[in-house]
This record gives sequence, structure tokens and C-alpha cells, in this order.
Amino acid sequence: MTDPPLEKLVLGDLTKVINTVADSLSEPSDVRSIAKLSDIRRAAIPDGGMPTALWTPVFEAALQAKAETLPKLLFNVRENLGQEPRDAVDKALQEVRRDCISRFTLDTHPEVGDRADALLVASGPEEMIEPAKKLREMAISVRRLLLRPLLADTFLQLQRELDISFPDPLSLRIQLADQAVDVVTAVDYLLTLLLTEPHSGQLILGGEPGSERMQGRTDEESLDWLRRRRLDARGTAVRQGQRLLTALRRHIATDLCGKRRSRTLLNLSNMCSIICVCPH
Repeated sequence: MTDPPLEKLVLGDLTKVINTVADSLSEPSDVRSIAKLSDIRRAAIPDGGMPTALWTPVFEAALQAKAETLPKLLFNVRENLGQEPRDAVDKALQEVRRDCISRFTLDTHPEVGDRADALLVASGPEEMIEPAKKLREMAISVRRLLLRPLLADTFLQLQRELDISFPDPLSLRIQLADQAVDVVTAVDYLLTLLLTEPHSGQLILGGEPGSERMQGRTDEESLDWLRRRRLDARGTAVRQGQRLLTALRRHIATDLCGKRRSRTLLNLSNMCSIICVCPH
């Protein structure tokens, strides 16, 4: 069984919608009636249990059916709701597109945390260069991905059938894209320091305007300063990668990333704190 295309809605994307519908329509008879009205015949609806357990197979069947089935199901659900729960369903639907942006981006680039982690554990300048370049490439790819609309056809159809406005969450995509740029900027500075020779005049990088940061220092002091700058720059690059990962996860309705990425994020947070305290 092949995985669905990443730009296709999956059941996890509709978690908030299902929960909201289940809060108002909890009787098995209501679920079966609306499913039948929506031409959903093969949903394995249980005879009883929690309302979400009743609705989940119905929405799953709608996603697997023809493209017009999900809008039809949502239309019939809304027709059986009062104004307040209908507004709640509409709000949940509007959040789906925002959640899909994060889910789709993370599914396309599951290595976001791993790239930062690899840079973090590198032990010397030569070992840092390759993971730094890979982190940079990943951030550029994430930015490129975020700047294109997602699920446009799906939400256009929902908007037409349900008469609900689904504005493209452009501000969210730009915000995440800007954070990807912050990763690139931090890595570029790190790479500059990694490629700087210990006795090069470029060692004044990051100094105050007009300052001679290396003037009067011994070679050993200059090398120690460069090492500290490199470690500080690495810490910044890792933190920016962590912030991008956190931002991408923030709007996901369910933990589609898995427990491994949660552990990676926690480890990154702890290790970043160590870097800030111990520059050696």
C-alpha cells in the first residue's frame, strides 16, 4: 500500500474537524444517516463508543472516495448543526489548511532536526563544514517549499461547495520562510568563520566598527578567540534550526512527526544550553 501524495489531505489533518463534529452529533443514528446521505457506504461505523470513534471511519472513507465526497459530507454535517456548532466546524476547517503547511513541510523534510543535531555533535572545524552546508541546503529547500500555495484545488472546491472562505495563510508561510532565512544567515556566518585562517586579517569579523580585535594579541590568543567565535556561531546556527523545527511543528493538529523527532527537539534544547555555558 503506497502512501498518499503529500499534498493530499490525510485523516490526521481533519482531527480538529472530527472532534468538533463529534461534540454536537454524537448519536450513532445521526452518523449513519449523514454518511448515507453523503453516499458513503463502506465506512466501518461501530455500533457504539465514543463519538469521535463513530465519525473517524466516515471521514476516512470520504477521503478515500471521489473528490466531491468530502465537501458533500461536510455540507450535510453543517446542515444538521445549529449556528454555534456550525461556526465551530467552519473555524476548525479554516485551521486545516494552516496545519497542512507544517505537516507537508515536515513530511518533505523530516531531517530538519537531524541536520541541526549533526552540526551540534561535530567536534572540529573540518567536521562542522559538511553538516553546516547540509543544514543550509535544507533551510533553502524549506523556504522554497513554503512560498508555493498548498492544497489550492482542494480548498477551492470546499469553498465553492460550502460557501466558506478559506483565505491562504500567507502570513504564516512568510513567517516560516523568514525563519528559514535566519537559519541560512546563521550558517553563512558560521561557514565564514570555519573557512577563516587563524592568522588572517578576516579575524576582525563581528568586531565593533573601527575596532582592531586582534591587535596586540598573541597567536595563541587569536586562535582561542577564533575557536570561541566558531562555537558561538555554531550554537546560533543550531538554535535557529531548532526554532525553525519548533515553528513548523507548532501548528500541527496531531503529532505526525513521531516520538523520535520529539526526543531530537528536547536533546537539541538541552545541548544548546550546554553550548552557551561551555564554549570549549
